[in-house]
Amino acid sequence: KRQGSFLAEQDITWKVNTFEVARLKTLVGGIEGGQIQDPDIQFGLWELAPHGIYHGHKHDAPEIYYILSGRAQWKVGDSVQEVSRGSTIYTKPGEVHKMTNLSDQAVQAIWVWWAPNGDREVFSGEYQFTEPTPKQPADLVPWQKSQLEKLYPES
Repeated sequence: KRQGSFLAEQDITWKVNTFEVARLKTLVGGIEGGQIQDPDIQFGLWELAPHGIYHGHKHDAPEIYYILSGRAQWKVGDSVQEVSRGSTIYTKPGEVHKMTNLSDQAVQAIWVWWAPNGDREVFSGEYQFTEPTPKQPADLVPWQKSQLEKLYPES
């Protein structure tokens, strides 16, 4: 339970994305509630389901991922690289990026968004998918929405 400057990760609920292949916990910043508030940074945990594909997208906020476990193919702009534990990935504002889990285990990562030069508008900018939703592999086991809060609740 949150006590001042301290937060227990298990007290924050996973949010699942619309496509059921990724989920996240925002620990600092963000609008989900319950986490440590800071207007200039968003930080949390992220997971990509085994064999899941998080298709190409872009957003105004710069982003860093630090891989805790798993193995994935990561595309940032025109560069493609296999990443695993200990890898750090930086995405510039507006740069298209895509992730594909290459293993039978979830890819687990820490993610960070921040407001460059204090420009907090990047957090409310458009989150845009740049390619059609991909057909997921037949062996994909999606995150169960019934057990998680939706990241973007339907209105």
